[in-house]
Amino acid sequence: MADRYKDIPDWKADFPIKRTEAGYVARRDFLKVITLFSGIMAVANVFIPVFNFFHKRKTIKDYFVCNVSDIKIGTQKTFYVDGDHRNPYMLIRMGENDWRVYEQKCTHLSCAVIYDHEHQMIECPCHHGFFDAKDGKVLQGPPPRPLPRLNVIVKDDKIYVEDYTYEKQINHKAHS
Repeated sequence: MADRYKDIPDWKADFPIKRTEAGYVARRDFLKVITLFSGIMAVANVFIPVFNFFHKRKTIKDYFVCNVSDIKIGTQKTFYVDGDHRNPYMLIRMGENDWRVYEQKCTHLSCAVIYDHEHQMIECPCHHGFFDAKDGKVLQGPPPRPLPRLNVIVKDDKIYVEDYTYEKQINHKAHS
């Protein structure tokens, strides 16, 4: 095989112009590329949980949303915490002193959800997913998990929210 390329410059031997030689990929080279790619994916799958374990979430305490008189019973108000427009939240007034705050993105494909006071449900109009307005649990449809919920604090006729952590969410469910 070396005699075949004896009179050809090295660059032409390394980069052949003939289509039959240029399109050939050795099985060994293909396996090297697949093994390298698989190794990179395995390292990434280990790195992501480790990063999330050490990454500290910012805890938001007493973030002002609105006054009690600004929202009527059976309606919702959309708001953003600290100007983060990637995560909209909705404040729902279900009764005189019954408030709920959920993330306004469906857990299926992040479509905006809407509160339906008549049926006491939160609806995702994109794929007909339904959530219970009292606790955010999935009632029907494709959403895989409940809506993330924030704690509501009412002080001096002003409504505040507090971002949850895992322990607070468990304690809040125990008190509901």
